[in-house]
Amino acid sequence: MYKKLNTYDIITKSKWLVVMIICILKSSTAQDLHFSNWNMSPLNLNPANAGMFDGDGRLIFNYRNQWKSVPVPYNTFSFGADFNLKKSLIKNTDEAVGIIFNHDASGDGHYKINEFKVPINHKITFKKDSGLTIGLGVVAGISNISLDLNKLSFDKQWDGDTYNNGLSNGELFPKLSKTYADIGFGAVIQKKLTQNFTATIGYGLSHINKPNISFNNTNGVLLRSKHNESLNLKYSFSNISNIQFDFFANQQQKFKENLIGLTYYYILEPKTNTVFNVGLLSRLGDAFITTVGLQHNSMRLQASYDYNYSQFKRATNGRGGFEISFIYIYAKPKLFVPKTRVCPIYM
Repeated sequence: MYKKLNTYDIITKSKWLVVMIICILKSSTAQDLHFSNWNMSPLNLNPANAGMFDGDGRLIFNYRNQWKSVPVPYNTFSFGADFNLKKSLIKNTDEAVGIIFNHDASGDGHYKINEFKVPINHKITFKKDSGLTIGLGVVAGISNISLDLNKLSFDKQWDGDTYNNGLSNGELFPKLSKTYADIGFGAVIQKKLTQNFTATIGYGLSHINKPNISFNNTNGVLLRSKHNESLNLKYSFSNISNIQFDFFANQQQKFKENLIGLTYYYILEPKTNTVFNVGLLSRLGDAFITTVGLQHNSMRLQASYDYNYSQFKRATNGRGGFEISFIYIYAKPKLFVPKTRVCPIYM
């Protein structure tokens, strides 16, 4: 039977809604943005991934829409670019530099995170072991967080009959934006163990400086350091197919995220480097993730979808997040230079 709510019920429920939103926003400041396609967001994963590709430059786009079925959806966009430098800054190393721009918006109050970062990586190769590469990277940048009160509702905006957003909310927020510096570093070791088997191990540490993220610079409200580890094992069955095992772990205080899975790659057309891939991963204790992708020449497109199986599935109906990523690698054509002079008479 339908029950009509009186004014007291509405105001009481509104208060609890505001408290819940504030708690969600407060907890969201303690965690970073995240992706399911970590392989398609290498610069966000680890600054030592800058330049770890065959080519001159790389462009990376990522978009994620998460928890659209609940009142506090997350929308995340990321753009990255990195370039291998022609001249080495340090002897016996190869350098790469990049840029990262991240935008994340969540909740009814549109809590936003905007980040601009610059990763720099030093790649070390060994003459005695050409199959071993070590990357040592650092990243530094500026981040801004903000909140839009106009998107929220307060009990004092109830005029007795209806909600009126023209009324004062009765709250005092002297500052709703904060800008801070952010520093991190990372290391990657890549080793070709056999002709068919390659292993890559990575470790990164973000927010080394533990910036204060309080709008009012309240003591102790810090963005704690985040640790991440990655392991990629790639085995080629033949010239046209291979399989890759992935493991990614993130830890930021009590917040943990472990992702594990397999992806199968099949070369449809070797001449154009057209590769189809499909994968199944799991964010342990949270969701299953299906991925599908296609690579053609120097372009790669991949999409994924999360199926939530944790207790939160009661709110999401099992639906987690949709994600799409695009990577483009370009390389300048290399001019042929003969090792010896050629006599024009015999040409």
